[in-house]
Amino acid sequence: MEIAAALLLGALQGLTEFLPVSSSGHLALARSLLPAGALSSPGILFEVVVHLGTLAAALAHLRREVAAVARSLLPRAAGPAGDAARGHRRLAWLLLVAAAPAGAAGILFAGPARSAFAGPEVASLGLLATGAVLLGSRRLVARDRAAGDGAAPAAPADDAAPKSAGDALRIGLAQAAAILPGVSRSAMTIVAGRLRGMTGGAAARFSFLLSAPVIAGAAVVEGASAFSGGAPAGAGAAGTWALELALGFAAAFLFGSAALRWVFRWLARERFHQFGWYCLSLGGIGVGLSGA
Repeated sequence: MEIAAALLLGALQGLTEFLPVSSSGHLALARSLLPAGALSSPGILFEVVVHLGTLAAALAHLRREVAAVARSLLPRAAGPAGDAARGHRRLAWLLLVAAAPAGAAGILFAGPARSAFAGPEVASLGLLATGAVLLGSRRLVARDRAAGDGAAPAAPADDAAPKSAGDALRIGLAQAAAILPGVSRSAMTIVAGRLRGMTGGAAARFSFLLSAPVIAGAAVVEGASAFSGGAPAGAGAAGTWALELALGFAAAFLFGSAALRWVFRWLARERFHQFGWYCLSLGGIGVGLSGA
C-alpha cells in the first residue's frame, strides 16, 4: 500500500503542479480518500519532497535560463558582462522580491497552513477560488490575441521578467495566497503576471523560476520540523520513509516534466483559463463530499 500510495501521490503532484489546478488541493483530497496509514511519512514532509521533484523538473526544463542567471551572479571579474548579463542579474533580483511575500507568509502562518491540510474542506474552497480567478482572466486572452502572444518556452531573460519590482511584488503576493491548499500557485502567479502586462509564456517562465526559492525554503523548514524529534523509530520505519519519499520524488519529476510541456502548449492556444471549469467542478464535489 505504501508503494502504491507514494507513486499515485507523486504522479498526481507532477501532473498538477504546473497546471493551474492546485497540486496541494489534489494531494489533500487524494489523501482524504486513501485508507488511514497509507503512508508512514508525515503528510507535510511527503508533500515537500514531491514538490522538490517538480522543482527539479522545472529547473531541468529551464536549465539554460537557470544557468545564465547563476553565471550572472558570479563576481564581476569572473562572471559574464554585457546587456544579457545585466538582464539576468535583474531577473535574479526580481525573483528575490517576488519570493519575499511567500516566505513571510510561510513564517507567519505556518501553523494554520498545516492545519488546513488536515482535511479536504479548505482545499475544496481553495479550488473554487482558483476556478473563479481563472475564469475571471478570460479577458486577458483577447488582450494577448491583439498583442500576438507567442508563449514559446525559450526567451531572453528580460522577456521572462516583470517590468518593475512593484510588478514582481504583486506577483509574489499572489503566490503567497497559495500557502492554502486548493489555491493554485501557478494559476495565481501566471494570472498576476498577465495582469501586469506580461505575455502568457513570460508569466509562466517567471512563475516556474519563482517556485525554486519558495519550494527550497519550504523543504528546509518542513524537513527540520519533521526530524526535530529525531529520525523515525526503527530501521524498518526509516526504510519505509526513505522508499516512500524516493518513489514520490521520482514520480513527481517524471510526470512534472511532461506537464511542463503541456502548459506552454495550452498557453500558446489561449486555453489556460479553461481549467477554471475543472477547478470549480472538483471544488464543488469536494465541498459536497466534506459537507463544508
